[in-house]
Amino acid sequence: MSALNKLMTQGIIPPQVHGVLDYPLAAILIAGPLVLDFDDRAATVIALVFGAGAAILAVGTNWSTGIVRVIPPILHGYADIGVTLALIVLPFAVGFTGETTALVFYEVVGVGGLLATLATRFESRLPAPRMMVREGM
Repeated sequence: MSALNKLMTQGIIPPQVHGVLDYPLAAILIAGPLVLDFDDRAATVIALVFGAGAAILAVGTNWSTGIVRVIPPILHGYADIGVTLALIVLPFAVGFTGETTALVFYEVVGVGGLLATLATRFESRLPAPRMMVREGM
C-alpha cells in the first residue's frame, strides 16, 4: 500500500460522516453560483460541473451513504483531493479573481473540502461489488 493510500485510510472523520456531507456539498456547488449570481460565466459553469461530479461521487461510492456503490472509497478520496485543489487554484488560473463573490466561494469551499477530505478515513466496511459470472465459460 502506498504512503498516500495509507494516509487516506487513517483520518478521524468516519466514512459515514463524509458520505452524508457529500450531498449538501453537491447542492452548494450547484446552487451557490446561481444564488450568488456569479458575474463570470466560467466560474458558474465550473462550479456546476463540479457539483454534478460531487453528486455522482455521493451516490456512487461504495459506503453506507452511497446508493449505487460502485466507486471505491479511496478513488472517491483522490477525486475529492483533485477537485478541492482545483477549486483553490482555478480562480487564479482561469482569471476570475476580480470577482470577489466567486473567488471567496471557491476558496472557502475548496479549503473546507480539502481539510474534510484529508481528515476522512476512506475505507468501506461494505463488501466489494461482485461481478456476475456466467457458468460454463
